[in-house]
Amino acid sequence: MIRAEQGEQVNESVQQQPEQKTRALRTFAILGAVLVIEAVVISAVFLIVGGPETVTGDPIVKDETAEMESPVELLVTQGKFQNTRTGRAYLYDTTVFIVVKKKHHKEAAATIEKMQAQINTDVAKLFRKAEPSQLLEPELSTLTRQIKSALDGRLGRGEEDESILLEVLIPECQRFRSDL
Repeated sequence: MIRAEQGEQVNESVQQQPEQKTRALRTFAILGAVLVIEAVVISAVFLIVGGPETVTGDPIVKDETAEMESPVELLVTQGKFQNTRTGRAYLYDTTVFIVVKKKHHKEAAATIEKMQAQINTDVAKLFRKAEPSQLLEPELSTLTRQIKSALDGRLGRGEEDESILLEVLIPECQRFRSDL
């Protein structure tokens, strides 16, 4: 009898396993169906409602004060300046630019045009007085500083007693012997 009872329990447990498998499959099938229905409903809602609105950007707004503070280059002089400090005559084919703020551009250009001869004379004097070592500097820092000082005096000061001149640039300074 004990065996019979054990056999019945085994048969019942064997019968319960397929029921549990079908319940689990049914649960997964219902869960899958709910997810599919949810995806279809959400997709239908987005198709009916439409996509997001198109994005349009505002036109570029220029900051006038920032633009007026931007640097601008001006040609000051371009010419050949002589130096005889070594005992030989050398010509320096030179171009000098200055950098000013855009708000001072017109004022500086007018002053340079009005005082062109005086500015050329100042630069020529600086070349004539310069030591040969100063003219052979890789960055021409001494000459640049001297030209800046001379041009500061000619161009004057802006509002708040600041220098109109931001920087002096010498992009070209070629040395040639002239006494051959």
